[in-house]
Amino acid sequence: MGRRPRAAITLAAIACSAAAGSYLVRDPSPVGYWRSASARATYLARYDLAFRECPEATEMRDVRTEFGIVRVYRYGISRAGVVPVVLVPGRSSGAPMWADTLSRLGNREAYAIDALGDAGKSVQDRPLGGAGDQAAWLDEALTGLGLTRVHLIGHSFGGWSAANLASRHPERVATLTLWEPILVLAGLRWQMYVATLPSALPFLPESWRRKGLESIGGVKEGKVITSPVAAMIDAGAAGYRAALPTPVQFDDAALARLSMPTFVGLGAQSAVTDAEAAARTARTLPNATVRVWPGGTHSLPMQYPDELHAMWEALVVRERERGF
Repeated sequence: MGRRPRAAITLAAIACSAAAGSYLVRDPSPVGYWRSASARATYLARYDLAFRECPEATEMRDVRTEFGIVRVYRYGISRAGVVPVVLVPGRSSGAPMWADTLSRLGNREAYAIDALGDAGKSVQDRPLGGAGDQAAWLDEALTGLGLTRVHLIGHSFGGWSAANLASRHPERVATLTLWEPILVLAGLRWQMYVATLPSALPFLPESWRRKGLESIGGVKEGKVITSPVAAMIDAGAAGYRAALPTPVQFDDAALARLSMPTFVGLGAQSAVTDAEAAARTARTLPNATVRVWPGGTHSLPMQYPDELHAMWEALVVRERERGF
């Protein structure tokens, strides 16, 4: 296994730990917070380092919503009649996770978002009460950016957030792309909860947390590879206490509302989702293209950027030709 795929598996392990841990252990704080000033400083330093791998942004915006201020980076050039792209990250990831995707979008107008209520440079100041609020802040952020209709791409928890918005505001979404989404198409693997519990309990030894990450990632003990993005996610998972609504698995009615052209990418080796079950559900969507990568993990955007981009381009062409 090469360095890049191994690093991708590491990303999967860290992000899974952050998500599962937050579901297992509750915190009374109504909004997310940093566990300490040093934890925040460490994360921000790693964020800035990972951000250097992204193309140069054309603009940085802080967009006010009812629930807080959302940090957004704009890339590319706005063109008349060309629908922009919006990227919604997975847990503890932030905008820098999209470096590979952004580099393949070229000059197409795109917006990378730091999720509200999670590690990143967005600032939550009101609680998110459930799936409705999770859709509301994202909808308000799009309005603040002056975007009426977008190509929406989400990974992991960001996939759930993207699908949640698309189900509630389908008029907003030209195409929906879900890479390893959680709880949209299938439930979480129970093994993930067992392996990630140490990440939810900061008083446990660091070695326990690392063993949990290695168990999920499927790498040999002590062989976790650290990339700038993986280091950023690790710092976010360890240092930020998120206050996000627990995602609810989509029911048949919510899935039926995902009628826009949709691309679902899944990894057969995912530590999070049963790819076979998720693919089976995805193929019932009204207008979906589904692909399962036999060697894919939860970090598909880092493992198969070229193939994912090619399939996304085909989805956009289909949307344009059929006039959705």
